[in-house]
Amino acid sequence: MPDEAPSLQALLDENRQLRQELSQLRDADRMFHALLDNAPILISTKDLEGRVTMANRHFDILDGYDPASFVGANVFDLFPREIAEQLWFNDRKAALEQRAVHEEESVYHRDKSLHTYMTVKFPLRDAEGAIYATCAVSTDITEAKTAHYDSVTDELTGLKNRRYFNIRFTEEQKRAHRDQRLLSLLLLDVDRFKEYNDHYGHPQGDAVLKAVAAAMHATLNRPGDLCFRIGGDEFACLFSSSAEEESEALAEAIRSDLEARLIPHNWNPPFGHVTLSLGLVFIVPDSELGQGEIYEMGDQALYRAKHRGRNTVSR
Repeated sequence: MPDEAPSLQALLDENRQLRQELSQLRDADRMFHALLDNAPILISTKDLEGRVTMANRHFDILDGYDPASFVGANVFDLFPREIAEQLWFNDRKAALEQRAVHEEESVYHRDKSLHTYMTVKFPLRDAEGAIYATCAVSTDITEAKTAHYDSVTDELTGLKNRRYFNIRFTEEQKRAHRDQRLLSLLLLDVDRFKEYNDHYGHPQGDAVLKAVAAAMHATLNRPGDLCFRIGGDEFACLFSSSAEEESEALAEAIRSDLEARLIPHNWNPPFGHVTLSLGLVFIVPDSELGQGEIYEMGDQALYRAKHRGRNTVSR
């Protein structure tokens, strides 16, 4: 009998400890569900067949969301195909590569507006370590992307602005060095633009600037081509090419495109219509010149184009 008392006390202590742990688990479970229900982010899981196995309450912000049928449905039954393919590709990537992946994804909200989310997707493992599902945590970055776009975009032409030019120049120079590609800087401005504004008015001047942007986009529309409005009637382009002749041909295409639009400009002799002068600089992959030096070279090339009678491309 004396040995039974300690055993009984030990059982009571163990029982009390288990009750405490259970209470803590219930508290943690309530906290977990509170987070799921109230967090302003999308949290979901899918099995390896693409079926949604869990989704938090915030999903009700999405177009077509039905809480009664969302969980258990396949991603291709829940979203338009182009969106479902994007979502499922990233889920498969996380599962197959067995790592977290960070990607931007787009979905429609109930008001039919398209929103961009920054999503991290990572694999879930069972007790044996086998991957059985993926989890996605998504944050709406639409407003942030819009604000960033506005901060680096010229409102009139839709081209990127000088701020973005300064951001991208060094990046593009490093990429050209890595890929051993020729990087070209093209500076251009409208011939006698002040005279044009003085005689035709600023609204017509704005239309000319838009036409320049359109000519740039019509030619430089490859992935990696970058076009900027630096300020006023001054524009810039950054693009890679395989040879100087290719860059010259692209610059000439922009010049001839705008000239072919035959926008009247009686104060631009001898042409009688709006024209461009363009200065072209080639940046070899191993160049050690800085942005300021290269831009000055572009300015000098542009000056030579003006000196040679305008409406031409100069190196």
